[in-house]
Amino acid sequence: MDPGSGSQDLCVDEPITLPKSRVGASNDQRFLLIFIAGTYFGPDVKAEVPTKSALQRIALELPPYTHDQLGGSVVRLAEIESVYFYVLRRAHPNVGVKLQSLYKFLQGHLAPPTKENLDDERQFTTLFPPDLHRQARFKGTYKVVENFVFINDPDITYIKAEDIERFKQLTGLTELRLDRDEARFYRHGRRMDRDELKQARLIAIQETHQQAQNGGVPPLISDVSQEPQKRRRKEPVQTVPMPPQAMPGKEKSTQSKSIGPAMILLPSSPTEEQWSNILKATKPSIAFTGSAAARQVGPVIGLVDIGVCEDAYLFRIALPGVKKDQREFSCEVECDGKVVIRGTTTTGEQKVLKNSRTFQMQTQHLCPPGPFTVSFQLPGPVEPREFSGNFGADGVLEGIVMKERERTVSACLTFES
Repeated sequence: MDPGSGSQDLCVDEPITLPKSRVGASNDQRFLLIFIAGTYFGPDVKAEVPTKSALQRIALELPPYTHDQLGGSVVRLAEIESVYFYVLRRAHPNVGVKLQSLYKFLQGHLAPPTKENLDDERQFTTLFPPDLHRQARFKGTYKVVENFVFINDPDITYIKAEDIERFKQLTGLTELRLDRDEARFYRHGRRMDRDELKQARLIAIQETHQQAQNGGVPPLISDVSQEPQKRRRKEPVQTVPMPPQAMPGKEKSTQSKSIGPAMILLPSSPTEEQWSNILKATKPSIAFTGSAAARQVGPVIGLVDIGVCEDAYLFRIALPGVKKDQREFSCEVECDGKVVIRGTTTTGEQKVLKNSRTFQMQTQHLCPPGPFTVSFQLPGPVEPREFSGNFGADGVLEGIVMKERERTVSACLTFES
């Protein structure tokens, strides 16, 4: 087996120069494209437990599968980008391809090398036939690959030793196992999407106000969209216990400069009997990132109630000041019961303009404006595709998801306000 090169856009300081008439990739780049796509992803075949990767099925000479045998799961193309770049985060810039080349590979149109003979002709569509793994928009929002799953800890016993060694030398990795969440949501720094642009503008506005108060020269906010993404750095994880209530007598709290992820324990942890002996893990917890983790006294966003019945779980989560626009709000439910909510807050700013008046906020107890994520764990495995939710005018998101009856995968749901 001679794997190729895999799925994500690499952040390169000195992009490879190619003729404008076509987009090509070297043999090392193609090796990584095929290796990553074929090793870390596989078809969602319902009868296969654990799931086998595309290259593993080829090496084991397993029979072809049909559409009726597939489980119907989806993976967003943005996650494929993130996994690809996460794998290459320690690699030399020239071993990765640009975003345009990555999508050419996913579509099956990546051109051969310009100065080398082609070693491996396979493309993404060779490993995942388009008639079984359609690339389409899910619920009219995210573009996804259907009947497709991510494998963060793949079986590598079938891979030749020389291929594994080549992979490690090119990527700088010592092992092939990936952190599931870090890989799926890794910021590769080459795409300036709407949420990131808005967050950059909000940061620039805050810096402008702060420098103006200090008598300094404010930066040009209009130039924010032109700042290179590679200047953005991932904040270190910050773990803080959640206080039982806000401290009285403090009318003014200083916002923390670090808005990295924070782990906050639920104030009242259900017992195993209340979970009907389903939850065997540690106490339930809620993880916050972005603006939701910026307040020192603990965020208002993300207070969660969870209920259990015979065949389903109910959760309610407080999201005050959160936009309900589908382009800026999403909720993902995974098969193991993990719920991940992403959105953008609009309140909590330092200055408020109302009816031609400017108010300088003297207290700052709401989360500052900007993107955020909240994640928590339901008591047991679920059926993500059997999920209904409602984001009410009271700022409370309510969702009901059925308990697992058979093996399934994660799905992305949208809500109506």
